[in-house]
Amino acid sequence: MSLVYQSIVAMNLVLQLVLVAALGFAVFLAKRRSFQRHCLVLRLAVVAQIVSIIAMMSPSMVRILEPGQPNALFRAEVLLHHGLGLAVILLWIYINLVFLGKLKARIATRRAMQAAAGIWVVSFILGLHIYLRLYY
Repeated sequence: MSLVYQSIVAMNLVLQLVLVAALGFAVFLAKRRSFQRHCLVLRLAVVAQIVSIIAMMSPSMVRILEPGQPNALFRAEVLLHHGLGLAVILLWIYINLVFLGKLKARIATRRAMQAAAGIWVVSFILGLHIYLRLYY
């Protein structure tokens, strides 16, 4: 593995750790009823996550999922991680559209937020396992 690729992988790991910390901080802000700051932190975190997915994670996923690659269970784990990440982004879009008044809430927003946070944490843990499996 080249030094450039190793650096990108390490940067992504650090970014993911920062984003999980941001998620924790956003939960803290919500509990303190600082909702504007909560929303700002999460909007910045999700945008950074989307950029990370496009720039760093998608190219790796494409290589892992190429036909003929061994270990179907690992590939299933990667797909689950991917699906959970997409679910978080879709929930985030839904929550923002509800708060902007563009959609009528069909799911209680607090439950949607809790689901998004929980799914994000599970996806992070899976991603950490994928990282450790690929690089250690």
